[in-house]
Amino acid sequence: MKFLADIIFVKHQFYRLAIVTLILTTGPLIKSAGAAELPTQYQTPKLPARPFDYKITALPDHLKGPLTGDNFAGAQISPRYNHLVTLGRVLFYDKALSRNNLVSCSSCHKQDNGFDDNSRFSIGFTGKITARNSMGLTNAAFSHNGRYFWDERAISLEAQVMMPIFDPVEMGLNKTDLLTRIRQKPYYLDLFKQAFGDRIISEQKVATALAGFLRALVSFNTFYDKARVAVSSPEETFPAFSSQQNLGKYIFFTPADSGGAGCISCHTTENFISLPAGANNGLNIITVDDQGTGEKNANADDLGKFRPPSLRNIAIRAPYMHDGRFETLAQVIDHYSTAIKPHPNLGGALKDETGNPRRFNFTGAEKKALVAFLQTLNDPQIRYHEKYSDPFND
Repeated sequence: MKFLADIIFVKHQFYRLAIVTLILTTGPLIKSAGAAELPTQYQTPKLPARPFDYKITALPDHLKGPLTGDNFAGAQISPRYNHLVTLGRVLFYDKALSRNNLVSCSSCHKQDNGFDDNSRFSIGFTGKITARNSMGLTNAAFSHNGRYFWDERAISLEAQVMMPIFDPVEMGLNKTDLLTRIRQKPYYLDLFKQAFGDRIISEQKVATALAGFLRALVSFNTFYDKARVAVSSPEETFPAFSSQQNLGKYIFFTPADSGGAGCISCHTTENFISLPAGANNGLNIITVDDQGTGEKNANADDLGKFRPPSLRNIAIRAPYMHDGRFETLAQVIDHYSTAIKPHPNLGGALKDETGNPRRFNFTGAEKKALVAFLQTLNDPQIRYHEKYSDPFND
């Protein structure tokens, strides 16, 4: 079955690459790698006369602790906050931020997929594919240590949002071209003035606006959140949950030594975000190709560790893991059930009392219950609300 799945994946990637190559070589939209233009209807964003309200005024009590630490809370005090996020939204969806006007940030972070990509690897502006699976952006701001990407190479959201734009595979611009592109678009002059009080366009302001949009992607409208308000603790039975969803929640929150799986020990808080320094989850016995966090900090103890995104919207963010190897949540749960590998840096929560990989051996009912629970973390507002959508799309 794995062999068949690999064939299907290769064929899928081949067809995607073939389409992109056709567009790049013969498409009527392309004039040259640096001077491509799009039809007029795609060049001006369609925005409401009064900006959408991105301020968070009704955060549930169970999320106030883990969410208030990020500096977005202070930014919301500014009267320009909604204009700042609006500018970030336009920049996020603007294909002019790629060298040949073919891709934007949203090309790899699609709203309908929880601001993730629905392919194992994303396709850059020339048709080359990225080295890792795209990361979901829901609640991206709430990192324990303020670092981003699977290998934590970005030290802030402001640093993170600029790296894909300058990446030779993803979007391919340099800093001079970026500012030139933005200054050539008439609508940006007013957007920058509304966001910053003047029409001066700089790299720092671009980073601030893009990071502002990402900080606005805060999820607290899931079925989990609505059911959670009826109890005082996440360990309690949720009256609004089905017996299957409550079973999945029990397995998720309960430590392994007490009969659960202790998933919460790595996906911490009810924001379900990762450990401060990421973790190794036993995908491989040894680290060979992708060394994760250890590749950047040269620390042998961090080889094979990765920083996963929040689990909110996880059910619509397939495929999974840093290399996108799993196509379904069921496959992810199968991995944790019986297939955790004895990597030297395997996370402590995935080891038994002898130091070997745990074998949770979930029953069929338990596997379905875990999937049912994870599906309660979907947030329809993040997925469907116009204020997070593509302003260039009718």
